Amino acid sequence: MTQEPVNSAFMPAPSPELPTLGKYRILIVEDDPAQRELLLLHLQSWGLNVVGAGDGREALSFLGSDDSIKLLITDLKMPVIDGLELLRRIQKSSRAKLYSIVLSGVSDRGTLINTLDAGATDYMVKPCHPKQLFARLAVLDKVMALEEGHRALVKDLFDVMGEMLGSRDNYTLVHCVRVAAISKRIAGIMGLSRDEIEALEIGCLVHDIGKIAIPDDILLKPDRFDKRDRRIMNMHPVIGAGFLASRYPDDRVIKIILNHHERLDGSGYPQGLRARDIPTLVRIVAVADIYEALVAKRPYKQPFKKDRAMAILNEEAGQGRVDRDVVVALGRALRNWDPLSIKRPVTMDTTEIESFRRIAYFREPLCNFYNYRYLLARDRGFALQCGNAGYYLLLIDFVRLKEVNRDLGYLKTDQLLDEFGETIQVFLSEYNKKYACLPGESILCRKGADYLIYISYPDAMVGQIEKKIREILESFKKSWGLDAKLLLKSFACGFPLEDSLDQMFFTDA
Repeated sequence: MTQEPVNSAFMPAPSPELPTLGKYRILIVEDDPAQRELLLLHLQSWGLNVVGAGDGREALSFLGSDDSIKLLITDLKMPVIDGLELLRRIQKSSRAKLYSIVLSGVSDRGTLINTLDAGATDYMVKPCHPKQLFARLAVLDKVMALEEGHRALVKDLFDVMGEMLGSRDNYTLVHCVRVAAISKRIAGIMGLSRDEIEALEIGCLVHDIGKIAIPDDILLKPDRFDKRDRRIMNMHPVIGAGFLASRYPDDRVIKIILNHHERLDGSGYPQGLRARDIPTLVRIVAVADIYEALVAKRPYKQPFKKDRAMAILNEEAGQGRVDRDVVVALGRALRNWDPLSIKRPVTMDTTEIESFRRIAYFREPLCNFYNYRYLLARDRGFALQCGNAGYYLLLIDFVRLKEVNRDLGYLKTDQLLDEFGETIQVFLSEYNKKYACLPGESILCRKGADYLIYISYPDAMVGQIEKKIREILESFKKSWGLDAKLLLKSFACGFPLEDSLDQMFFTDA
């Protein structure tokens, strides 16, 4: 029996069964107006959103301006740009993942092979029955549904990876989410395809995933890095790319992870790439990464204002380190939007864990005392209480330690210093608990062998604390010869803690 060709009388439409294809547009490329119109009518009757083009040039124009086109149905023999050349150009463009079905009257094996090699998903020989085409579309619809489900699963897994990193460092998680949002807006302004933007978002969400292998002493350091810190931190792109290189098929994502710290002039790391080797997606992430790092607050720095951050990026672009077009697009993206409005996506309450980790970082090894830098971190984080009258610092400066070490031994002396600090710690904890209803606090920290106490209680209470500490010190002096000088100074509320510490440590008691 001869099959009815596609250009025959209009056939009754099958029941709509193409939900995934129905979410996108389909481009019909056919130089014969009657054939093109008939195909359009068939696909529209199946509930599909279709648009027609008369040749390959017109088709490329549609594809360049409409990201919603997911399927191409094309003839081969057409004027201007034929179907085979159209497929080849698509393969070389950002739309390489476009599905394509060729409808052609040519049935020889060589043409079929060449067409599939050029990127066609399927090949159907004219004349064909509309139900044949519908059957092919139904199979494609299921494939697309599976791919969408897979893509959603992959996105969820990458979100989980980001959350895992965030469980170690909340700043890095928020940074990655913001960099993704900034990069997507830049990409939209620069006219990148939907597929490129999806890859960009995934890459941004895990661009710092290698930091999960960086030791806490560096990853969580509330101060600027020294050379060794920087050398170790600079390993994170290679570590992160190594996690995914053999497991994730999209090289664009791997390159974002590996190369987001590269610079166009070759001054970046880890490979020292130059402009010709740095793709557009990586250039976008590099700029977004710098901007977010500049404007975000960190324990070791205050945030830059938007204008200052953009001035820095424009200077970097002027010196050939970052892409000027990307910086210009960023400026446009920021006109009516602030990425700092993006907060950490909350999936669980980790407040207690975060609090403990911040505290634990500043603990002195093998004891419960904070390093004095804990005060600096809290001060920069606006977490130190400060009474209306200001705050006090009390320095306990041990003297004649060489003699005590000689008489008692280093180990015994260290044990006595720890015991002294623990006695003070117990007293201050009970004091803070007793007066918890009042504004103020007292915090014991250690600097070498000495102790430093931050106090923000009223003057009369400060006097009580000083008196008790002198009593404890006198007891240790009588028992063990452990002597110290006490220096107590007051500072106005808002006076920088860094400056007050300099006054304490460089002033003789």
